[in-house]
Amino acid sequence: MMKETGVAIIGAGPAGLYFANLCEKAGIDYLLIDASNEVGGQITHLYPEKEIVDIPGIKSIISKDYIAQLLKGVNHQKIVLNTKVEKIEKNTVFAEEFVVKAQYILLAVGLGFSSPRPLGVEHENECSNILYHLKKFDFLKNKKVAIFGGGDSALDWSKEISKISNDVHLIHRRTEFRGNPETIKDCSNLNLHLPYVPYSLEYDGEKATSVTIKEVRPEGEPEHLEKIAVDYILVNYGNVAANCNFGFKREGLFIKVDKDNRVNDNIFAVGDICDYEDKKRRIAPLIAECDKVFKIIQS
Repeated sequence: MMKETGVAIIGAGPAGLYFANLCEKAGIDYLLIDASNEVGGQITHLYPEKEIVDIPGIKSIISKDYIAQLLKGVNHQKIVLNTKVEKIEKNTVFAEEFVVKAQYILLAVGLGFSSPRPLGVEHENECSNILYHLKKFDFLKNKKVAIFGGGDSALDWSKEISKISNDVHLIHRRTEFRGNPETIKDCSNLNLHLPYVPYSLEYDGEKATSVTIKEVRPEGEPEHLEKIAVDYILVNYGNVAANCNFGFKREGLFIKVDKDNRVNDNIFAVGDICDYEDKKRRIAPLIAECDKVFKIIQS
C-alpha cells in the first residue's frame, strides 16, 4: 500500500508529537508513525511521573500530562502505531505494511527500542519486586525501598517515594550524582549510600527480601558490606538501546546532523537520535530543534 504526505514523522515521543502539533496548526499534512502500541516514547514507558521543568511557557508539568497535552493537538487519524519503519530512501519510508512518500521526513525516535540495564546480581531475574520503571508511586507507601542509580530519574524517584515512606535508600556507585542533587536536598526520609554498588540478594520465593551492597574502596582496603531489608528494589541504570539505522550510518548510538538538524536533503533528525557539538538532551533543546526544522520546511 502506498501513502503520500507532506511530512512523515518517525517516532511518537515528545519530539514527534510536538512536531505534529506544529504541522497541525500550520495545515501541513503529516503522518506520525511509531513502532510501539502507545504514544509518548520513553516518557510514557519509563518516566510518566517525572516532573519536567524546562518547557518554555510551562513552569512545571508531570511527564504523562505533557504527553496528554501534546496529544490533544494531533489528529489521531494521522497516527499509525505498532508499525516498524525498516528503511528510508530519499523521500520514501518503507514500513512493515505500507510505503510512504513524503516531501520531508523527520526522525524523532530517540534511541529506539531499549531494554533496562540490569542490577547485575545473581537471582535478579527471579525476583518480581525488582522494578526498572514506574508509572505510579502510591503502591510504595510505607514500603522499604532501595533505589539504585544516580541520574535525574533515580533522584526524582527518591524524592517522590520519600514523601510517602520513611524507609527509602538511594545507592549510587559514585560520591557525586549525574543528576541534579538539588532534587533531593530536602528529603529528610532518604538514606544515602555513596559510593556503593550492588553485591548480592536474599530472596524468598519470587521476592527479594534484602539487598547487600558493597562500598567502593581503593584497592587493598578491606571489604565493607551493608545489608538493606527491602519490599521493593528499583533499578535506574539507564537502558540498552537496540539501534535501528533506517539505512543511515550511525556514529555510536547517534546519527550526525548539520547545524540545521539535517541528515541529507529532505531528511531531518531531532532529539536523542541525533548528535552535534554541545548537544543537550533535554526537553527545551528538543523543542528548539523542532522549531528550527519546522521553519526550514516552511520556507
